Amino acid sequence: MFETDFNKKDFRGDLEIIQKALKEKTKFTFSKYADGELHILANKPINNGEFWFVPEDHAANRKAMIDSFTCKEEGYYVGISCPCCIGGTKVHNWMKKQSGQESHKLTWANIFVNGNYEYYMENMVPLYKDYDVYLVSNDRSNLDSLPFTVKKHYQIGKNCWVENYDLADTIKKEITEENIENALFLFCAGPFGNILAHQLWSHNKNNTYIDIGSTLNPFLLGEEGKRTRGYLRGANSLKQVCVWGE
Repeated sequence: MFETDFNKKDFRGDLEIIQKALKEKTKFTFSKYADGELHILANKPINNGEFWFVPEDHAANRKAMIDSFTCKEEGYYVGISCPCCIGGTKVHNWMKKQSGQESHKLTWANIFVNGNYEYYMENMVPLYKDYDVYLVSNDRSNLDSLPFTVKKHYQIGKNCWVENYDLADTIKKEITEENIENALFLFCAGPFGNILAHQLWSHNKNNTYIDIGSTLNPFLLGEEGKRTRGYLRGANSLKQVCVWGE
């Protein structure tokens, strides 16, 4: 299903494919790489207040990020930054090349946001109720307002892709020991979401793993969460239909 339809590269159509797979209980993993993750992949320092990367200190963590970006296992899909959101086709094409992924394994890093956000909230988030959900998100998260139940919440702090890195092994151990299957793992964890999506999928393909970024911030962080991204503040990006480079 993914192999055929992702080749069309349609911003809403690709989201509908993911939504359909989730509805039909197709097991897959989706890992997205936006501008912040791009800095790590390109080995450039970054500190955006949520996570930071110092090349000489975080080489091993960057290696785990690269492994996630270039993973070619069946059922593993990668979202990359689009020309309209990353400043042109040069960086977009660099990401395509560096990922080494075939076209049918690639889609937008922004697939859940911008002009797709309202559709995502209305049509994809309700499907989370059909799963046992395991959520990885900020330790300040308030789960009470979520429109679905969380079976287990794994709490993380700032720079979690470094500071909480051992959590990946903890979750893998629990999946094995508790025989967790047919569950949905959601990652609101910055670059750590990429690492978790890759390592957990490689460990056990009997669950679905999705890097959903900041999409649940209005629930998890309330008014504070609504201010973290333009599309959450009702900016013009909420109407933006992202494009794909040739």
